[in-house]
Order: sequence, then structure tokens, then C-alpha cells
Amino acid sequence: MRHIPVLIIALSISVIIYGQGTNPNDNLSFRDSTLLNEFWRNFTTSVLTKDKVKLETICEFPFYCRPCTNDTTLQHNDHVTIKVTRKIFRESQYKLFFDSTISYEVNKYESFDKNIFRRVSDENNKPDGFTFPYTIVAPSDKWEGLQGFIYLKIKDNRYKVTGIDTVP
Repeated sequence: MRHIPVLIIALSISVIIYGQGTNPNDNLSFRDSTLLNEFWRNFTTSVLTKDKVKLETICEFPFYCRPCTNDTTLQHNDHVTIKVTRKIFRESQYKLFFDSTISYEVNKYESFDKNIFRRVSDENNKPDGFTFPYTIVAPSDKWEGLQGFIYLKIKDNRYKVTGIDTVP
């Protein structure tokens, strides 16, 4: 009977220790690391120089975008998210990427770091690309804030933007 509390403590400690250092990004394959590095170079250059032509080349159209609904130039804007086509992107949606919230996050990193991105899994818990998280509205005493996520997947042997979402 005296061994049960010791056993529970030992199991708890082993679970805690096992949970440390199991960041899925730690095991980035050479291919993912190379392709994400290439994406990061193109993305940061596009954002910092406000080059919408280059930015367009790293997007996979169409993609769905939640924060894009804030665009006042859209004729039909009664949805929770919008389907961004190449045409809509060229007209106005590229501006989202040049917003201070994304450029601030890009400026935080001098060079590529695998921890910039977070791995995404599909419904079967298999790797399904990455996200680039950024803060839209910082948390405060009265609100938990608003976080944005730019989703990336491999298309044509390189990572491309395939969606943008927000939480909460």
C-alpha cells in the first residue's frame, strides 16, 4: 500500500520528462527545412519590400482568408471568410500581407529559424504543412487578443500560402 503513492509520483515524473523536448518542429526533415527556408526568404523579401508580384508567386489560389473580410473594397462581404482568387488578390487582398502586424512579426527574425513555423496535422493526425502565427491584436486585461495563422502546404515542390485564419 505504501508503494502506490511512490508509483504514482514516479509515473507522473516520467510523463513530465517524456513531454519535454517533443516539439514536432525539432524533427524537421532536410526537405522541409530547405523548402521552408526558401519560402521564408521569398516571404520576408515580399513583405518588407511590399512586392505584391513576388508575393503572388508564393500563394496557391484560390485560398480562404478570415481576416480578409475586413477589406472595405469588396462588393460582397457578408461571409465569415472569403475565397481569395488571383483577381481579388491583385485588386486588394495583397495588402493584408503588408499590414504592420505581419511585417512586425517578419522583422522579429533576422534569418530563417525552424521555430518560426508550427507543424499542422490533418484529421488523421498526419503532418499536413505548417503555419506562420502572428499577433493581430495583443491580449489585454479585457480581451484574450486575436491571433492570425498563415497556412502553408507544399505545392509544385515548394511551400505556398494556402489559407489564412484567426483565433479566437
